Amino acid sequence: MMSSETGRISMAKNFQPLLDELKNIIEASKSGRLSQADEQKGAGVFKDLVLAGGKALSSALELIGDLPWFVPVNGTVEAWAELTPARQKSFLAALKPLESASGQRIRLSMARGLYRVDSASALKLLVNTLQSIRKEAGLEVKDRQMIASTLIGKNKPWLLQVDPKGLKPVEAQLIALCAIESSTNANPPSAMAIMQWAKPFQPLAQIPEALQAEMAKTFRKWSSRWRSELAKEELPPQLAEAVQTKAAAVREPDNQQSQKPAQEKPSVQEQIAPHPGPKHTTKLEQPVQRSERQDKHVVHPKTWPEISDLLRQVENRFHDLRTELSSVRNQLKQIQPQQKTPEPNSISHSREIAKLREENAQLCETINQLQETLNELANERFDIAISSGADTENPVTDPLQQYKSLLTMRLRDQITKFQALNRESHVDGLPLLVDNLLHTLEENGIDLSNLAPPPPPVKRRY
Repeated sequence: MMSSETGRISMAKNFQPLLDELKNIIEASKSGRLSQADEQKGAGVFKDLVLAGGKALSSALELIGDLPWFVPVNGTVEAWAELTPARQKSFLAALKPLESASGQRIRLSMARGLYRVDSASALKLLVNTLQSIRKEAGLEVKDRQMIASTLIGKNKPWLLQVDPKGLKPVEAQLIALCAIESSTNANPPSAMAIMQWAKPFQPLAQIPEALQAEMAKTFRKWSSRWRSELAKEELPPQLAEAVQTKAAAVREPDNQQSQKPAQEKPSVQEQIAPHPGPKHTTKLEQPVQRSERQDKHVVHPKTWPEISDLLRQVENRFHDLRTELSSVRNQLKQIQPQQKTPEPNSISHSREIAKLREENAQLCETINQLQETLNELANERFDIAISSGADTENPVTDPLQQYKSLLTMRLRDQITKFQALNRESHVDGLPLLVDNLLHTLEENGIDLSNLAPPPPPVKRRY
């Protein structure tokens, strides 16, 4: 114990080499993504500076805005268990002056990273950061995008694992309100999940009017499926009117499409996901009479979103971000030549360049997320098309059979992957297979998490 404390004191006195290594990592990150070895090295250097504390920590925090976010986040998480509670509290207090956009983003990322090792400290950091970000009029557009990319994400929102019940009601309401406000930058499934999660702490019917106007603009762009899901919630009048007005406007083309001539051949998309409106049944599609008892056991197929609407929204967003990215790059090129001649206001120029670089990095990250979303949507529609035989002469048109075929194909794919990994058929791998199969079932609308436990065995009396 004495030797480790002596080492920490000597490190605090000779921390300049560590700062030089961080500066080298900053320069390397400007030319491209760091290698895995450099990422681990940077996290280790930041960890040593956090453990050193004092002036070493203050100097490291001055460079935090130029570092890639994962370097200080991973370094802090690695050092957290070695800090005493008092030093942990001092570290959180040292993060408060980081009011720049990059500093606030890293504070949110640190809260996310610390949540798995110290949820109480992570929630405290999350509340303090959101308090400094959110103004009386609400979140700015850039802040919504930052919170959405950091705390929500593109697939399953990270915030769903956070439990704010241990916080003060005002603090829990702040997290819920910021999450709802930022969900306008997420896709409809993630936004619906966030609103359901935030409902106990911030009911949708009590959302501020200024936020309602922004959310109404977003809801009008949603597809009919998600607007119908949202209409089931208890909404304030402004949001309810936006959802109902848009839904009424969509019904007319739906009804016109259902009145197509019977001789017209349906498209591949119509074969994959039949329209929920009225349709003319053929001999092969005559409804089968079932008893009421049999109807109770019918598995209703999962309804799929309107991919054309989603792709159109993603494509428009992609073009907007690409335009913003090109304008930011042009501004950066115009500012860089002026940096050659030293001027009294060089500090302001460097801050502006850092801000442009940060916006450039955020736009690049958003574009990558949109590209991944496009790939995921394309893969999902491809699976649906293959499972329903859309490329064959006799495609499956029954929704229930389509659902069974798709689910069978995805379960078979999981089993095939497991067999490729477990070629020697080890029994220890069976829990992994079962977990993957249950996860696949949940993704396809079959929830097995609420199964009642078996009753206790009856003891016999002799």
